[in-house]
Amino acid sequence: MFNIEYRVIFFLFSILFYIFKKYYVLLNIIYIFCFFILFFIILLIIYNIFYNFYINRNYQYLHKLWIKNIFKLDFIYYKNSNMLFNLCFKNIYIPPVNFNNLILFNNNKKLIYSLLKDIRLSIYSIYIIFYIWEPSFLSNKIALSLIKAASRGVDCRIILDSIGSLNFFKTIWPLIMQKHGIKIIEYSKFYFFEIFFKRIDFRQHKKIILIDNYITYVGSMNLVDYKKFKRHLNLGIWIDLMIKIKGDLVNKIIKLIFFYEWEIETGEVIPDVKTVYKNIKKSTTKLIQIINSSPGLPNNLIHRALLNIISSTRKRLIITTPYFVPSSLLINTICSIANKGVEVNIILSKKSDSFLVYWASRYFFKDLYLSNIKIYLYKDNFLHSKFILIDNNISILGSINFDIRSIWLNFEIVLIIYNNHINKKLYKIHKQYIAQSKLIDNSFFSKKKMYENFFEKFSYFFRSFL
Repeated sequence: MFNIEYRVIFFLFSILFYIFKKYYVLLNIIYIFCFFILFFIILLIIYNIFYNFYINRNYQYLHKLWIKNIFKLDFIYYKNSNMLFNLCFKNIYIPPVNFNNLILFNNNKKLIYSLLKDIRLSIYSIYIIFYIWEPSFLSNKIALSLIKAASRGVDCRIILDSIGSLNFFKTIWPLIMQKHGIKIIEYSKFYFFEIFFKRIDFRQHKKIILIDNYITYVGSMNLVDYKKFKRHLNLGIWIDLMIKIKGDLVNKIIKLIFFYEWEIETGEVIPDVKTVYKNIKKSTTKLIQIINSSPGLPNNLIHRALLNIISSTRKRLIITTPYFVPSSLLINTICSIANKGVEVNIILSKKSDSFLVYWASRYFFKDLYLSNIKIYLYKDNFLHSKFILIDNNISILGSINFDIRSIWLNFEIVLIIYNNHINKKLYKIHKQYIAQSKLIDNSFFSKKKMYENFFEKFSYFFRSFL
């Protein structure tokens, strides 16, 4: 009996030795993979331990800075029973303000022409914030126009995210532009060892261009070649939406936001510059409320604002976003109003530049479909536009994606517009998007493969970091 057991054990060890000898390289790859998984888990633990360290250490100073500057503005506070008004004002002290002109751009070519014209006509200042500035023919034209403006004495300042604009900072363009008097700062510059001491995943995601403190461009577009950007992913043309706003108080707030971001990163206080003022009539039908998400300000403000405004929907809710990974509260709120009879349409891009976000967004499709929510997938190009329509009179635009990263982590700007005319224009754009989209039906779920379910659940697990 002993001999039999001995032979069996010897035989098993012989097999293991043979496997180890033959598949030595494969086993080493498995060991390395397991090591990286363990390392990643340790990083996640460190990430959670230091979750708010970077923000909290400067929170009091930054909040005092915001309060000090915001009360310098001469606001006319519109008394309104709308809870969203009160929520935003209570937390960041920005009430709704008048605008006298607003232009929507869903054509990138027209937008670039308009922007180049306004830069050419600028007199006093040009302030820019972008997440991505990618060297390209279009961005180079903007850079040359800024150099000409700086040469004639216009105060040109640019804030670019360190990671998003990494390719730009590798080129000679920053040196050329700085040589001509343009001030450029690399926002939240990344150093590897800082992952243990501060939040490196807070990114500067705003898209703002402020000219002469009177004209502002805000929206979803990065400064890239919309026809060629990330073409290796076969995304096609990037479809974006930007707005151009004119109005004294609106642009005073935008200017304050830029000054705030500049001082946070550099410690330098920008001297106030002249503003092109034009008198506008006070109106209660052309109002904008601005939500600024930045260090030192309440980090859940956008989330609470979205919850409040979506839950107040009575007839129609439209969400257009390239990335859809909402919080549990948001998804429950959307499904809840849909179950009460509200018409809910969600338009997403069928193509995506993020593997994890692509699959994580599909994790929600079944619950949305069962709540009678219509989900459209934009087919031909990459739909990067970001806007929300509530009933017939409220529109939300800006740099924010409908995901946890934008809502909780990134530095974003959101405009809540209270105006029927703008809502109708956006609804027309929404219809154009639908015409180029495919509606998800029951066949979408019946044809799903097992690996698709795995990718969805796997990606959803990392939703807090997408």
